[in-house]
Amino acid sequence: MTDEPGRNSTLPVPYWMQSTPPPRRPWRKVGMALAVVGCMALSLLGGLLPILPGWIFFVLGLYLLATEFKTGRRWVTAARRRWPWMSDWITRARNHRWAPRHLQEFDDLTNPQRR
Repeated sequence: MTDEPGRNSTLPVPYWMQSTPPPRRPWRKVGMALAVVGCMALSLLGGLLPILPGWIFFVLGLYLLATEFKTGRRWVTAARRRWPWMSDWITRARNHRWAPRHLQEFDDLTNPQRR
């Protein structure tokens, strides 16, 4: 960093603060798809084994499916439309004081009344 008039004196900026698009991550979707499949497999295994809480993996898999893929959003929205009790359960869980903020994003993306 010099004060010479012909030299570029700007500091390097991290990629998340630049106005250019973020770098492409081609393996991200593949990794997310594998995570969803893994969570669903663990939820099935948790349904069979009493020592493994499968519902945690089921909720995590639904969250990943709905937030990462348009198809997953459509599936969860259709399920909430078909089973109103599921939609009510998600809405009530969203308003719970211990609910994470990601549950609000999940509810906003998949709520059939907001579409």
